[in-house]
Amino acid sequence: MISLRIYGRFRLTGKSGEDLTPKSLKARGVLAMLALAPDYCRAREWLQDKLWSDRDSKQGSESLRQTLTIIRRALDQYAYVLRSDREKVSLDERRFAIEPAQAGSLSRDEPDYELFSDLNIRDREFEHWIRNQRLTLASSPRRIDEYYSSNPRRPTRLAIFFRQEGILDDHSENTIRTLFSLTTASLLDFSDFQIFHEFGLMPVAGQPPPTHGIVVSIAAVSALPRSLLCAAIRHPDGRIFWTKTFAGNESFAASEAELIFAIGAEILEAVLGVFRTRTEDLCILDCAAIFANRGRSLLFQIDRNSLAAADRQLQLAYEFEPAPQYLAWRSFLRNLANFQHRTSSFIDDPIDIETLAREAIHQAPCSAIALGVGAHIEYLSGGSLRNSLLLGRRAVGFDPLNAINHAILSNTELVTGNLVESRRLALVALDLAGSGNHRSFVEFFCCMSAAALGDYQAAIDHAEAALFLRPGFRAPLRYLVALYKHAGRSTDFQRVMTRMRAVEPDFHIGRLLHHDYPVTTLRRIRLIEAVSN
Repeated sequence: MISLRIYGRFRLTGKSGEDLTPKSLKARGVLAMLALAPDYCRAREWLQDKLWSDRDSKQGSESLRQTLTIIRRALDQYAYVLRSDREKVSLDERRFAIEPAQAGSLSRDEPDYELFSDLNIRDREFEHWIRNQRLTLASSPRRIDEYYSSNPRRPTRLAIFFRQEGILDDHSENTIRTLFSLTTASLLDFSDFQIFHEFGLMPVAGQPPPTHGIVVSIAAVSALPRSLLCAAIRHPDGRIFWTKTFAGNESFAASEAELIFAIGAEILEAVLGVFRTRTEDLCILDCAAIFANRGRSLLFQIDRNSLAAADRQLQLAYEFEPAPQYLAWRSFLRNLANFQHRTSSFIDDPIDIETLAREAIHQAPCSAIALGVGAHIEYLSGGSLRNSLLLGRRAVGFDPLNAINHAILSNTELVTGNLVESRRLALVALDLAGSGNHRSFVEFFCCMSAAALGDYQAAIDHAEAALFLRPGFRAPLRYLVALYKHAGRSTDFQRVMTRMRAVEPDFHIGRLLHHDYPVTTLRRIRLIEAVSN
């Protein structure tokens, strides 16, 4: 085990107190940046940029390689603590620690109180980085000591910092606060994130979060006669992962509530997408949120292997953090398997849909996804339609950004005869789905709502869109069989029949009438007459 003193003069020591401090300032710089990094890990390019910003990529890479050699020589018998490959450099967290309680032993009047007080490297990028680290930790010097000493393996909860940027009028600030609140509620219903809201503060560039995480910023820009909201998702070191500008009326008034909901839903999906695709950039360890995010992504691929893998990911999420929401997603997954494959027996865990749904609501009666899935299962299992409607409406009230819950409520409103409201909710769900990988699922629910109203061309358009997005999705194919038969479009009817038989060789149109075939809603609307005749 080796330990590093970070307050005062730079000092690296071995197990017996022997001095392992490299003589090279840039070698010390590398160690300092690794010590304050998530998981003690940084990308090679990031280190090169901070210490050799005036050199080209090839020269910087060679300089870093030589510096790593210097560090290993200084570490001597502990050289194995420094690890590197073609992309990353890291310190073995099992054999490296920040020297504990050092800040508490120093007086604020002492000149050596400062973070790495003698580490002065003449590179503008490093100077910028160390200045921001000192500013960040100066107001709370004990924080980093307590954090590392109490979390030797690092916390696994992902952090999300919502930041309002710029000087705003009251309307814009209220809109941004609303977006933060809506997105926060939806994220917390999905997993156990750490979420922080900062208003009226300009972020300090390079400020590290207390755990792995990202910064979500929104700035309002006046561009009369409209207003713009500029949203971005950044790495704590400033790198941008996602950005988008949204246009509204002069002040994003309350009349644009559905637009605000759609913006919030898009930011939500972007956040989950960043955590799913940029885990290496963020140096994220496996944790409940990551497993759940992978599972949800796999779920909407709907093939057997993906559904089985999604269930395993959600099980792992529950083992890390026993959140009832993961049980709800596992119930929804099994329902989708039955919807698509007419069975969920290929999923390893044989636990049934109703048990998972009931337990999720029992453990989390205010969870939007638990209520939404519970509403869907209540209807499909032949339970109380009134109870399904009640659960569905509560789900949408708790989380207005959840497209899946809006789609589920649309279906329940449909079967209770509220066809116009069903259609409205389905279209809201479609707006909320945006370009998410669950859009195909929502398009299908739009197909059902349009078919119930007798708008068969719109129903066809939604079903074809669902198939374009997810060609293997059987539910819209089944509806297209009935829709094209009703419309007398024989060529299209034969085309979809051929596609159905390719995935279900025993399929014939009469199957749509069987009580155990997964078209429960179709059998409740007039379109079923096209099959009966």
